[in-house]
Amino acid sequence: MTPTPSGVQVRRARIEEIRPLAAEYRAEQESLYGTPGNPPLPQGGIFWLAVDPDDDRPLGYAAGTLRPTGCTIGPIFARADARRRGVGEALLVTIQQWAGQTRVPVVEISVAADNDAGQRFLEALGYVPRRVLMSLTPAGARPVPAQDPT
Repeated sequence: MTPTPSGVQVRRARIEEIRPLAAEYRAEQESLYGTPGNPPLPQGGIFWLAVDPDDDRPLGYAAGTLRPTGCTIGPIFARADARRRGVGEALLVTIQQWAGQTRVPVVEISVAADNDAGQRFLEALGYVPRRVLMSLTPAGARPVPAQDPT
């Protein structure tokens, strides 16, 4: 287990340990946005668990997917009562250390375009925008002009 400056402890985890937190993440995302921004448990994912050092209570988790180009992180989730206590930073710092030790060339993470706090958080940890992901959803699609039937 890796101790962090915030005192939160982080370690690699099995999917069984993450399932309850993933269910909380999904419920929160569905209540706020209708759907999670990232799959709560990415297929073939690797997982990290953040716990309280005093009672080993789970505080949050991060999931990652290894790709030939590096590791894509998402989601990162902290329980509501654990936010602003360094959980997200502890998870990302641990992942960055793991990536360096295992020679993973790039760690990427996506953040919603309108999530200014999330963007500032990632920038403070050294992340920089490298590309912009554009989406088209049925609700946001431009209507196709109707053909004149005559």
